Amino acid sequence: MSSHALTGARTPNRTQIVPRPVYVVFAILITAIPIAILGNSEAASVAGAVGTSLGLFFAGAFFIVRSSGLDWRERRAWSLVGVGLLISATGIVVVVLQVLIVGDAPTVGPTDLFFIVGYSIAIVGFGTLPHTAGPPIQRARIAIDGLIGAISIGSLFWVAVLGPLVQSFSEATAWERIIGSLYPILDLAAIVVFMIVLARRSTYRFDIRIMIFTGAIMVQAIADISYLVAAVGQSFATAEPLHAAYVLAALAFLLTSLIVDRVPQPREYADRRAALWTMLAPYGAAATMVMVLLSGLTDGRVDVDDTVLLVATIAVGLLVVARQGIAIQEYRMLVEQQRSDLVSSISHELRTPLTAMVGFLEIVKEDSSLSKDERIEMVEIVAEQAMYLQRIVEDLLSLAHGAPDRLNLSVSEHSVAPIVENAILATAIDRRNLEVEVAPGLTAVVDGNRLQQVLVNLLANAVRYGGDRCLIAAYADGGGLIVEVHDSGPGVPKKYEIRIWERFERGQNRYNAAVPGSGIGLAMVKSVAESHGGRASYRQSDRLGGGCFIVDLPGRASTQQPIAVVPGGRTAIG
Repeated sequence: MSSHALTGARTPNRTQIVPRPVYVVFAILITAIPIAILGNSEAASVAGAVGTSLGLFFAGAFFIVRSSGLDWRERRAWSLVGVGLLISATGIVVVVLQVLIVGDAPTVGPTDLFFIVGYSIAIVGFGTLPHTAGPPIQRARIAIDGLIGAISIGSLFWVAVLGPLVQSFSEATAWERIIGSLYPILDLAAIVVFMIVLARRSTYRFDIRIMIFTGAIMVQAIADISYLVAAVGQSFATAEPLHAAYVLAALAFLLTSLIVDRVPQPREYADRRAALWTMLAPYGAAATMVMVLLSGLTDGRVDVDDTVLLVATIAVGLLVVARQGIAIQEYRMLVEQQRSDLVSSISHELRTPLTAMVGFLEIVKEDSSLSKDERIEMVEIVAEQAMYLQRIVEDLLSLAHGAPDRLNLSVSEHSVAPIVENAILATAIDRRNLEVEVAPGLTAVVDGNRLQQVLVNLLANAVRYGGDRCLIAAYADGGGLIVEVHDSGPGVPKKYEIRIWERFERGQNRYNAAVPGSGIGLAMVKSVAESHGGRASYRQSDRLGGGCFIVDLPGRASTQQPIAVVPGGRTAIG
């Protein structure tokens, strides 16, 4: 293998070219499998030792090299896996040298420390893959799911394999009992790790790397336990391990290492729930364990296997209780968070009308030079804002009760231009950075106050997140009213385009306390649109390059005139 292949830099998100020697290793591994199955014991031993050591060595090297361009956490995890495989490959070489020099080697001896240490490092590396999403309490619940599956599978594993293995240890040496006991413990630890990895809520889509690697570990674990059961107390020359299984596992490790830099696509939408099968895996194993226990107790006799299954069932039951306690606490935390968000939402939604009301009342109170007509106009504005404030409170109560689509509408024919103008006044947006395009004479059969509320929310959203330029466009399309609010900001990431319309959802700013907002404005926009029989949507702005929020109300426009655009100007309202 060339030094460039092992140390050369790699362009991120681009798969490295597979060096030619790897094809030779693949050929050796594929050839070694049938030899290990069909050949005599000597040929099988040679094929197994050569194939497994080469596969593990190249796999370990490529895990380290090909993960160099990944995120540091994922690079650390896969590099640990690579180090573990290199140590295991070294152990095979040491055993082979011992056989060549001494003539034989014990089946269980000091050389097994290479495999135990390598196995442990690989498991730790695999378990630290950084794909887990969610808060710590959620990860604790998922860890319990994995532990339930591990105990269930481990107890079934005991009945099928470990029971006979323990009996074979009764006449073995102390060293053989110690080493032989470590393998099943590591296998159980591996099951726990794999269950947690499979049950967690991953930020990635289906990851073929994890699937192949998990299969490789399982095949190797089966080969290890089979070897221990058959070979304790014998010499290496007389033992008959499953050489084909070891070579197959090495082949799977190598295949995983060659695609380790092919990171799967992230999920389009954040925090999706785990797939159903990830829950069926641990609890399906628990159900199987209980059925095996019940079938064993039907004859009225309780043996060692039944005792193991009974203890495991009790442990799983206690874990289920603990999991339910954590789930209840998780739900309480979610409720408390929603309450906090609701308080924040109320503060946010009430701030704009209250500011306008206080401002105009102070002017009326302190400015004695105002004429009667000016005072009447300001009082009318305060009255409008008070009514607007009342509607906001009603909407917040509707959202709090989980019925945002049950808004009471007062529908009549309105001119759209004054609604747009009032929304601009309500948000106090800087008109120098605002363009307005409204079709002259455009009218619509809508709830005017609700439509104003939609525009206020969209304008406030654009001011907060959307850069320094904003555009409002309102026009008729096929009898429907279309209202668009464009901005020049960064836009909404693809994976949040659907979630931003949910209550208390703030997209990429959900955990950013420095950015104000409550995630209620767009939820109300969606509710108002749907209450009118329409819909709210998002796309990238083709006018200002940022985000574009659209409200489409079919059949609501009563005129269909072209949009009047002021060239290079600010406002064109009919």
